[in-house]
Amino acid sequence: MIQMISHRLLFRLLALTTLFLAGTCLGGCGFLAAAAQRSVGTKVSAPYHGFANHSVAVVVYEDSSTAFMYPQARREVAAFVSREIQDKIPTAKVLDYNLVLQYQDQTPSWDALPIKTIGKHFGVDRVLYLELTDYSTHAAGAEHLLQGHIAANVMVYDTTMPGDARVFSQKVAASWPRGGPEPVLDNDDNLVRMRTLDAFAGKLIKLFVDWRDYGMGNNE
Repeated sequence: MIQMISHRLLFRLLALTTLFLAGTCLGGCGFLAAAAQRSVGTKVSAPYHGFANHSVAVVVYEDSSTAFMYPQARREVAAFVSREIQDKIPTAKVLDYNLVLQYQDQTPSWDALPIKTIGKHFGVDRVLYLELTDYSTHAAGAEHLLQGHIAANVMVYDTTMPGDARVFSQKVAASWPRGGPEPVLDNDDNLVRMRTLDAFAGKLIKLFVDWRDYGMGNNE
């Protein structure tokens, strides 16, 4: 009788141990699987892949208010974006943005011309046209708080196509610091501007190259 009870008790203990280990594995294995997934990331396909093996001109438009407050905006955006495209898409032939800036300065009402016409002027296959809708280094209505904001309507024109030739359009916006505005004493205008430009260019390039999402804001 005692031996039978011992066998039953042993069987129950084994069953409980098996269930416990199974539950632990489910939770632990799920955690390990999630961690493994984050380590390799999830591939995200870019919505437009038309820059590789083509010549590209970066054209930036700013309104008069932005030009007055931030006279360097057009040059800086063009420089950061051109560098990012050349770095991430090595086969693209990015036109020297200084040539575009010179053309804009020397051509009255250049912004009234069809974008395709500007591209034809430079003999490029593609025009990346950035219409700035926001460019600032301070939080709205708070001059004592620094936070950079850059936003733009992004358009791509294929100069080899007939008609308007626009083949892609989307809005892009970036801010820095990402956590919110910071007191002026903790940062300086130049640093905020440079970091915001870098964030904007990094976000913009994801429209044109595939990238990996690692979750928790850790992407490339």
